Amino acid sequence: MKSLIKNISTLSILFSAVIFFQSCEETCPGVIFTTPVTGDTVSVPLDATLASQKRNVILQDYTGVRCVNCPDGHLVAKTIQDSYAEGRVVTVALHSGIILTGPYPFGTHDFRTTEGDDIESLVGPISSKPIGDINRRLFSGQSGRPVARSLWSGFVAQEMADSIPKVQMKTEHTFDNATRILSLDIILQFAESISNNLNMHVMLTESGLIEPQLGGPNGGPTGIDTFYVHNHVLRDMITPSVGSPIIGNKSPGHATKYLMPDFEIPASWNADSVHIVTFVTVTDSLNVLQVIENKLK
Repeated sequence: MKSLIKNISTLSILFSAVIFFQSCEETCPGVIFTTPVTGDTVSVPLDATLASQKRNVILQDYTGVRCVNCPDGHLVAKTIQDSYAEGRVVTVALHSGIILTGPYPFGTHDFRTTEGDDIESLVGPISSKPIGDINRRLFSGQSGRPVARSLWSGFVAQEMADSIPKVQMKTEHTFDNATRILSLDIILQFAESISNNLNMHVMLTESGLIEPQLGGPNGGPTGIDTFYVHNHVLRDMITPSVGSPIIGNKSPGHATKYLMPDFEIPASWNADSVHIVTFVTVTDSLNVLQVIENKLK
């Protein structure tokens, strides 16, 4: 039945494919368009285990390999993440925009992505790095959502105080080692009725990437660490960068499964180090209601 559902809506598939390839970078990996990006939906039974799910927080770290202070931002993000139980704080490193992100000629990777640039434009503006947003929220007293790293810990704690998520979510996925195809379904149910428009976002991050970094642990205040280890790097997104509209019943007592398009993990990625980051935002405010992270393998 799922196979049948995932192969309908031919016109939507073609439209999604056109939009995708127009916005894709030259070396963009391939989404297997078996369904529109917004996904088909199936009503499923409520999952009682999700009732005890705690609210998690996403920290988006806007960084760059030519940013001398960015390694300190990475350390601050890791310290915050390590201070909570596993999965409570999800970090994503976005090498976005034109500020300090250009790769070195003696490097291997280019961490810049169209999706990262889109997110910076949506959540920013950004005038310096490192800088980051917490749940994409505009906090009281701040002029913008991205804030200095000295404020990250306090705002994470503030978001953690709201411990019961309005949206409860989990993912179900399979990964075929031979074809490198990721198949992903997302289940949402609600602790309270939500009238706002919501968007779903699915990011793919990779850790353990060796790439030169200005000011790394072995580079000093001005030198370049040629063996710097980059973690939680945004590599691509399965949904559009601004998210996909969430349709269906958004009130308690209902659960909906969203069938996402299959995605081919590029051969150049280390599948053992890839994570799936899934989160829901309020369309108008951009605020993240819930986020979860799962290993690809």
